[in-house]
Amino acid sequence: MKYAVTSPLVPPQLPPYVGPLVTGEDFGLSTDRDNLQVLNDTPSALQLLLSGKISATSAAFIGFLKARETQDQLRTFCPVQGTTSGQIVSVNADVTTIDDLFDSSVRVLVESPGGPNDYFMSLAMQAAGLDKTSEDLPNTTIVEDQEQRLSALLAGNADVGAVWDYDVPKLQDKFGADNVTVLSSFTDSPTVYLSFVSTEKWLEDNPDTAAKFCASVLEANGRISADLDLYKQTVSEYATGEPTDEIVEAVWNTAHETPAMWPSTGGLEQDIVEPVIDYAIESGLIATELTYDDVIAEQPYLDALELLDSK
Repeated sequence: MKYAVTSPLVPPQLPPYVGPLVTGEDFGLSTDRDNLQVLNDTPSALQLLLSGKISATSAAFIGFLKARETQDQLRTFCPVQGTTSGQIVSVNADVTTIDDLFDSSVRVLVESPGGPNDYFMSLAMQAAGLDKTSEDLPNTTIVEDQEQRLSALLAGNADVGAVWDYDVPKLQDKFGADNVTVLSSFTDSPTVYLSFVSTEKWLEDNPDTAAKFCASVLEANGRISADLDLYKQTVSEYATGEPTDEIVEAVWNTAHETPAMWPSTGGLEQDIVEPVIDYAIESGLIATELTYDDVIAEQPYLDALELLDSK
């Protein structure tokens, strides 16, 4: 089975991205590294999916909803991450709360509307009691990539942005710990962050493969979040670049303490999914009032949970 992921194989996303390679054989799923394509954006992956060149792809769920509005054959069938180890960080000593971001002098790095980090920033505003979204921020620059946002902050080109939590010490070294404030952690707001997507037809034609694929993702998440040595082995074999032991252990500790980061027993239930759909509608990201059944192919997901229960 050929599938794609829509960002590099970095430590926070590695277990679910390579789950089918790590535990697929346990469920009779035959796949190897050559069957995994690593892409840099969701539109390219969706083009491959709709053309039949791959069977599934990861996608930011909030962005998937936007694509689903015009491509009614798309369905999410497996959770990838409910959150991740990102943090919204200020390197301006005068910016210490989410409310401060609405000062027009504060330069904030954001994603394009529909990006997952953009959504988490909006969730942070809701948690702070603000009836606003990232669209209401007065002084923003769009930077899509975590590493590029880190570079912009280090260069002094912005005051606030979302970065990986393990990169916060770099900002503290640059600006001084007293001048760096973590305004919000993504792990504070578990949701549907990333998911695997396929077409309705492929899922109907290949129900067993879809269930085995999803089961392997959830199984890998569970095993790796419980076993640091297994995670280190997985990073050594598959990760992009050469993450330091310090980064690897920091990511694993976050995931170990935050079950939603690498979900193993759930993640696509209605009470998790529907608030994201509601946000997409209310914020104007999508105009169509999609329902849970419009976007989730529930049967492969439920079958995957049964496979896990029967192990």
